[in-house]
Amino acid sequence: MSFTDVSADIDELKFLLSQSKRPSVRLLLEAEINQRTVQLKSLSPEVKKPIVKSTTGQTKKISNYAWDDAGASVKIFVTGIKEAGDVIDNENISINFEARSFRLILKKVGSKGINYSLAISNLNKDIDPETSSVKQTKTGVTVVLKKVKAAPWSSLKEVKGEKKDDMPKMDENADPSAGLMNLMKHMYETGDDEMKRTIAKSMYESQQKQKSGEMPDLPDMGDMGAGLDKL
Repeated sequence: MSFTDVSADIDELKFLLSQSKRPSVRLLLEAEINQRTVQLKSLSPEVKKPIVKSTTGQTKKISNYAWDDAGASVKIFVTGIKEAGDVIDNENISINFEARSFRLILKKVGSKGINYSLAISNLNKDIDPETSSVKQTKTGVTVVLKKVKAAPWSSLKEVKGEKKDDMPKMDENADPSAGLMNLMKHMYETGDDEMKRTIAKSMYESQQKQKSGEMPDLPDMGDMGAGLDKL
């Protein structure tokens, strides 16, 4: 029997004892009450355990961080995730470096034991995974990305949609004038305003000579970068 059941029996026996008049019946009830009381002492009361929501396994994504181009490396600063006196055990720091990405996981951080993660998959330029590292600071960590080439980074992540200045390949077997026209088209599309005005004027003069029956001259490529003050 459970603690609750025995306790209920004792209460009912006490009620019957209060209603009983005959001495013999009262003795029986008192004996039964004493027996149940001894039994009750050997049982532990049922205690309802409070429901505690576990945070184990939950991970917060790090969205606030700063970065700096330090010449031979790029540093990423994560702060404000722990107190100055807190130390993250080495086994709770996991980081994986790739040529253009990294993923950082921090477990049991601070007094609340919170897990954190930071992943960047489109770095501006290649890094050296072997020499890149992570180290603890007073209030967080610093990720050090070692560059493959010591060129400056204009941004931490690669900017999508950047135009690549790839010159069109010249086909040796194709019409030279057609290849030159493709080259001029590419230069017009990728050039600045001065270049565009120079090419537009050259094309206009060529069309005028064609209309007059003269043999059009091919544009002087040496003058393409000179520009014109006026058309």
